[in-house]
Amino acid sequence: MSPQRLSENITMIDAPINGRTGTLGTYLVSGTKNAVIDPGPTSQTKGVMDELRKLGVANLNWVLATHIHLDHAGGSWLLLNEHPESVLHCHPKGAAHMVDPSKVREGAERLFGERIKEYGTIKGVPESRVQSSRDHEIIDLDGVCLKVYWTPGHSSHSQCYFEPDSRTVFVGDAVGHTIGDGGPVIPVSPPPHNPLKALESIDLIRSLRPETLCVAHFGAYKKPETYFDRISSRTRLWMRFAERIVEDGLRLDDLMNITIQEDQELADHIKGVEGADHSVKASLLGFYLYAKWVKKG
Repeated sequence: MSPQRLSENITMIDAPINGRTGTLGTYLVSGTKNAVIDPGPTSQTKGVMDELRKLGVANLNWVLATHIHLDHAGGSWLLLNEHPESVLHCHPKGAAHMVDPSKVREGAERLFGERIKEYGTIKGVPESRVQSSRDHEIIDLDGVCLKVYWTPGHSSHSQCYFEPDSRTVFVGDAVGHTIGDGGPVIPVSPPPHNPLKALESIDLIRSLRPETLCVAHFGAYKKPETYFDRISSRTRLWMRFAERIVEDGLRLDDLMNITIQEDQELADHIKGVEGADHSVKASLLGFYLYAKWVKKG
C-alpha cells in the first residue's frame, strides 16, 4: 500500500510486516521538523524507513511512541541509528523499558510465544536519546504542533498525540482495533489492563472532538463518534462477562465461550479471520485478570 496523505502535514505509512499490510499504521507528521508516530516492530520499521526515503524525509527529529509495546515501538532503535538527530519520546513509565526491553520481551513471549519472532531484532536505545513525556505538553514541529495526552487503560504507559489544526488524534491502542475489514471494534487489552481507566481515556479522547481518528490497528476513521460508541459499548459488555465468570469461579476458556455465544457481531466475524480467536482471547485475558483482581480486593 502506498503512503496515504491524510492532511497537508500528515501521512500514513502502511509498511508490511512479514508480507502483510494493514497491520499497523505508522504516521509521519511534518512541519519544518518531522516526527514519526509508532514505527512498529523492527521487521516493520525497515519498511517505514524505505518509505521515508521515498518521501524525501532526510531529517527525523522525533520518534513518538503511543506506548512501548514491541508491535508499536520495538523498531525505534533502527530509526535512531539512521537519524542521529532524532529523539525517542514516550511515557515516563515506559522510558526505562525502551533502554532495556528485556521485561517487555518476556511479557510478549508469554502472550505470543514463538510468534514474537515475527517482530525481528529486539534492541534497546541509548538512555541519552529518550525523552519522557509530560501530560498536556506541546511538541512543536515548526508549522504543526502535537499535544500529548496520557491515556492509561490499555497500558499504564499509553498516550495519544493530538494535532489541533486538522483535529487528528493518534491513539495507538487506546480505542481498541478492528477485526478484519470493517469488522467489530474490540478492546486491545492484554494484561495488565484496566477497563475502567480505558473507558475514562476513551471519554477524554472523545472530548477533544477529533475529526480524524488514527487507530494503530488499523486505519484513519472519519466518523470517530461511531467508533467511540462501539468500543465503549464492547468494553462495558466484556466487563460484565468477566465479572460474571469470575463470580461463578469459572476459567478464561469459559469467558471466551460466553463472549462468542452472547456477542453476536463478534461471533459473525471471528470465524473468517485468521488469528482472530487468539486476538480475542488475549484481550479477554486482561478483563479476566482485572475482574479477579477486583474480586480479591
